[in-house]
Amino acid sequence: MIKLKNIFEKTNIWKIFDKKQRLYSDAMDIEMDMKNITNDLKLAHREMEQEAEPEGGPIADRYADQIHKLEKEYKKKKLELKKVFSKIDRLERY
Repeated sequence: MIKLKNIFEKTNIWKIFDKKQRLYSDAMDIEMDMKNITNDLKLAHREMEQEAEPEGGPIADRYADQIHKLEKEYKKKKLELKKVFSKIDRLERY
């Protein structure tokens, strides 16, 4: 009976390890998405400075909408990353 219990414990350890590895992979994907969004934001700000009217107008409004959309997407990814790290933390307790 003791050997059977040890096998189950070892199996659970490997299942937890495998799940943590998948979560780490998910976290890396989300971080890459966040990096891409950051680069898109920088580019949008740079283009807005060069093309948009200083007093405002349709071009400035278009860039403002684009920047707002990217910022919203970044916040969503940040929350998603926080949830993944929370799951990893719970698995680390075992």
